[in-house]
Amino acid sequence: MHMMLIVVLAGLLWGCKTGPSGHWVQAGRTDQETQDDLAHCEKVAYLDSQRNKTDEPFKEAQVEKNCMERMGYTYVKDQPKPASSQY
Repeated sequence: MHMMLIVVLAGLLWGCKTGPSGHWVQAGRTDQETQDDLAHCEKVAYLDSQRNKTDEPFKEAQVEKNCMERMGYTYVKDQPKPASSQY
């Protein structure tokens, strides 16, 4: 039973990572600065998850999101590519 739960959760998490994508933006920040800030927030989220062991599976992502927003970033979803016409 536990193995089935692990498989289901892994599938759900994989689906979240492959779902609609996007990127963080902030006026005046370079791509490298944004990547550095994101790496910082990922580390903050990881350390928080290690310090506050919890059963909340999406808490780490929320901590990362809050960190980036506190730094002045906005998450922008990527636009889907238009379907090419065959006519």
